Amino acid sequence: MLSKTEQPMMRKARYFKDAEFRRCEPPCSIEDMSQEFLDLLDRVRQEAGIPIVLNSAYRSPEWDRGKGRSGNGAHTKGLAVDIRCNSDSNRYKILAAAYKCRVNRIGVYRSWIHLDMGDKKGLTPNVVWYG
Repeated sequence: MLSKTEQPMMRKARYFKDAEFRRCEPPCSIEDMSQEFLDLLDRVRQEAGIPIVLNSAYRSPEWDRGKGRSGNGAHTKGLAVDIRCNSDSNRYKILAAAYKCRVNRIGVYRSWIHLDMGDKKGLTPNVVWYG
C-alpha cells in the first residue's frame, strides 16, 4: 500500500468525468490529462455555457505514430482535446470562450474543434487553423 506522500495525484475537473475520456477515440483516462489543461477546459466550458462533448483527448505516442503523426504533439502530453461541434451557434460559443480563456492553439474543422496549450512542450503558440 502506498503512503499518503506516495499516492498518485488524482486529476479533477468540474465539468468532465473520467467516463467521458474513456468514450474518446482512442479511449483514455482523465488521469492521462494535464491538470493545468483540465482547469483550462473547465473555464472554457463555464464560459461557453453549453455542454462540451469530447471526441478525442490523450493519445499515446505509439497510437499517434500509428496514424502517421509525429508521436509528440499536444494530445500525447495530455494538453489537447477535440470537441464535437455540429452547429454554427455552438462553434461560435466554444470559440468565443476559448479566446476569452486565452487558449492559444485552435483548430476549426467541419464537425469538431481542437483546443490545446501550445506554449507548453515546444509547440508554436498563438495560431488558429482550419482543416
